[in-house]
Amino acid sequence: MNFSNPVVFVLAPASLLLGSYLLVRCIRLAKRMIFPAVKIRFAASAEPFAFHLPQAGRYVVNVVIPPMKFLIGVAHFRARFAISTAAAQPLTYRSYGRSLFTVDRTDMAGKRSTPLGGFDCAQAGDFTITCLNPETIRDDYQLEIAPLVPLLKLVPLVLATLVAAHMAIGGLVVSLICLGGQA
Repeated sequence: MNFSNPVVFVLAPASLLLGSYLLVRCIRLAKRMIFPAVKIRFAASAEPFAFHLPQAGRYVVNVVIPPMKFLIGVAHFRARFAISTAAAQPLTYRSYGRSLFTVDRTDMAGKRSTPLGGFDCAQAGDFTITCLNPETIRDDYQLEIAPLVPLLKLVPLVLATLVAAHMAIGGLVVSLICLGGQA
């Protein structure tokens, strides 16, 4: 490649700047997926748990597995839930089972959130959730309600992050080579 070409002098820094900008945007979006703004954690019990959802949307019920639990078991996939509004109107809960097309999250503390099922929230408000068979969930596990992270949104984000990183690193390397050739 001819690094003395004037086009390379323009494209390399432009690639560095654009790639860096896109990389920062992708990292911010990934942070919102890993650490959602709405995250309600509670212990599994047969008693109803009241919670508030600030916005409408699709939500999932996750089991939160503590760090360093290598043998996690699968009994929690049989957990069943009843979700209702404050006016005692039931919401439809769909169990995912052991689906391949769900997104697990792991936070910086090593806690792993695995989706068990989901429900649609038509409007913001107060809700109650009851675990109908809490014996299927271990005592040291927690339950969590968080917004749904669709797989069709996660895959393009990962690909965009890789492309942005390659643009930024490639632009930096070629810019340094061009500047080194000028000296």
